[in-house]
Amino acid sequence: MIKIKVRRDGRGNPIGLEIRGHALFAPQGGDIVCAAVSILAQTVVFALKDLVRLDFPAKIKEGYLSVSAPAAMEKKKADKFFLLMETMLLGLREIAFSYPDYVDYTERGG
Repeated sequence: MIKIKVRRDGRGNPIGLEIRGHALFAPQGGDIVCAAVSILAQTVVFALKDLVRLDFPAKIKEGYLSVSAPAAMEKKKADKFFLLMETMLLGLREIAFSYPDYVDYTERGG
């Protein structure tokens, strides 16, 4: 099962994300649930780094992805960071809703 944990600050902004594990929906290489989660999350991380030009803590490896908001961001970049993160989280929640036996989504804080 893929476990998705989201941390929010006191304003409700997403400030941390951890995705861990594999869906085991299908054999490796054909697992559409793992692929959907992975592609969605990695694309947003790449967009934040390459398009928004943010430097922030992120780690991507086999079966694991984590993202943390930078300690300080100018308002314009913070707005983009939170918008892209919320977009990703919307997609991840929908995947979890569609495949509840394979994806566990939880949030804390806010």
